[in-house]
Amino acid sequence: MKKHLALAMMVLASVAHADKNWNGEGDLAFNKSSGNSKSESLLAKLKLEYNQERWTHSGQIEAINASTDDSRSAEAYTLRAKTEYDVSERAYAFGNGRYEDNRFSGYEYQGSVTTGLGIHIIDTEITTFDIEGGAGYRRSEEQGSNETFNEAIATAAAKYYRELTDTTRFESDLNVESGADNTFVESVVAIRVKINSRLGLKVAYSVKHNTDVPVDTKKTDTLTSVGLNYSF
Repeated sequence: MKKHLALAMMVLASVAHADKNWNGEGDLAFNKSSGNSKSESLLAKLKLEYNQERWTHSGQIEAINASTDDSRSAEAYTLRAKTEYDVSERAYAFGNGRYEDNRFSGYEYQGSVTTGLGIHIIDTEITTFDIEGGAGYRRSEEQGSNETFNEAIATAAAKYYRELTDTTRFESDLNVESGADNTFVESVVAIRVKINSRLGLKVAYSVKHNTDVPVDTKKTDTLTSVGLNYSF
């Protein structure tokens, strides 16, 4: 899985460099995690975006691996894909997919497909503020029991980015998937500081919370990362 992930990252990055409609970024960070796993770990992330007229397509691959006392203590892989279509200058329709395989959480995997509408509340060179709402479907497999859950979900999301200085940017992303069996909430807050036009330092804090998990499993996982960010 890790070899396939690394190969996919290299191929996607090469495609982005070859086409001016593509742009993207990659993260490589040292992390300290708490919750269901407490360890030191490495995080690798690649995000790509393709823009053409009213359409925006994006995808993200993320991997976390860690070990404690020579034993694997964290292993998670996340895939995301999203398509947006600008209905007007302020409004857009979207389709979103998420798949997460986390070996040390309460779920063997969680996969969802959603669709809805978004609004650009603020869209300037300094500040971006978007909100989204929609509905979809989620399939989850509980760890240990192998019991699967299939449910309709309502979704909500908010994105707030602000350029604090010429070299420093604040970022906040919030995503919620709520169903009858479980509500999943993910929040990521980050600060980026540019070193040059391509390379920067990124400090991030993320929280993932499930309201319904197996016995003896914590509902909340946190991750603090400090590392390098490369944009292209």
